[in-house]
Amino acid sequence: MHRGEINFRREVRPEDRERVGIIAGSTGYFRTDEVEVAEELVEERLVKGPESGYEFIFAELNNLPVAYSCFGLIPCTMYSFDLYWIATHREFMHRGIGRSLLEE
Repeated sequence: MHRGEINFRREVRPEDRERVGIIAGSTGYFRTDEVEVAEELVEERLVKGPESGYEFIFAELNNLPVAYSCFGLIPCTMYSFDLYWIATHREFMHRGIGRSLLEE
């Protein structure tokens, strides 16, 4: 997959909560309660904005989010981040999208 085929978006939208649940749930790697937490982090970002401490990057193909990452600045640091979540929808795995998200 060429990087140019993927659109990256950092803005979080209300519909992303459901889409994050679909993406995380499709992988088979996360329990139901973990998927719920992933959705809750989107909601927290929507409600609190940057003060939530959660940043998102969505990888989109044809305007459909197919993968995402959630990360945040480690407290008391200036340039160190924790990667909380990274997931690619099962139908889009093994195409380099996750790698592209990390590079982004």
